Amino acid sequence: MNSSSITQSKLQDISGQIKQETEQRLCDLYINRLMQIGGHILDQDLTASEVNELLNQEAEKLRHQSYETNA
Repeated sequence: MNSSSITQSKLQDISGQIKQETEQRLCDLYINRLMQIGGHILDQDLTASEVNELLNQEAEKLRHQSYETNA
């Protein structure tokens, strides 16, 4: 094996690790947000219609953030 293939292999390993860590952090963020929303729903004793509206608003926020990130 030459040094360039070792470097390429190491880069692939690092890239995979970064991807995995990023996915875990995003998962943690979404879990925390869902828990906050759930708490808000219970605290405010929201109706099904209000819960639906809240979740739609959150989905729009996420969609907007995704567009900003990919722009």
